[in-house]
Amino acid sequence: MIKFLRRIRQRLLTENKFNKYLLYAIGEIILVVIGILIALQINNWNENRQIKKLENASIKGLFSEFKLNKSAIESCKNLISEMRMYGDSIRMELGPLKSNLEIEQVNYWFGEIGFTRRCEISTDVLNSGNINIISNAEIRRQISKWFSDLKDLEREENEWAQQFSTTITSYLNKWIQWDDVDYNEESRDDPRYFKSRFSIDPRLILQQVEFSNIMNNHYWRIKRTEERTISLLQQTDEVIKLMQDELDKI
Repeated sequence: MIKFLRRIRQRLLTENKFNKYLLYAIGEIILVVIGILIALQINNWNENRQIKKLENASIKGLFSEFKLNKSAIESCKNLISEMRMYGDSIRMELGPLKSNLEIEQVNYWFGEIGFTRRCEISTDVLNSGNINIISNAEIRRQISKWFSDLKDLEREENEWAQQFSTTITSYLNKWIQWDDVDYNEESRDDPRYFKSRFSIDPRLILQQVEFSNIMNNHYWRIKRTEERTISLLQQTDEVIKLMQDELDKI
């Protein structure tokens, strides 16, 4: 093609047809410009296709991660709700009169509230740095809100754990025997667990005003953590729905 155009240009110059040559040169320039524009358009199209391909892969990865996180958060919420329920049971027995509960029952309740819960949530795909390539602004906005809810939950979990270790555990150590708490139907066949050699009635702690106040604070700490977990779960559902709608378009 280039040789053909060159022959035409040489023939026009040889025949001294300058005006025709000028028109031809302009036409050739226009053809070159058009060719460049077409090449740029093809290149942009290829780049956009690669970006869209990467965006779709990112959404699929995020979708899978959020689905797994939803299951983890649901499990965490159920465990926290169960712990709050045991805390409620203990609070209902608080008072100046000695409780008629069995000692084993009281120890079981203390065993159930005797640790803090932390949700195991994955953010590997979220931290990959591909969030910004998602063209759907609403998805990006909802993911940002999800991150904010996650930070709120983590902060509540940290404060709960700190309060439990510095206040609740130290107080319980004066009134109960953890050996008796750990020794139950599930563990009694394990030689690592055995009943305490001390004779301590854990029901006496239920008559202490200080413990009543501690359990009140503990209840509201669990309740706030539970509410943070529910909020994060709702936000997770919102993000999953948006990404599902986006994936349905692919």
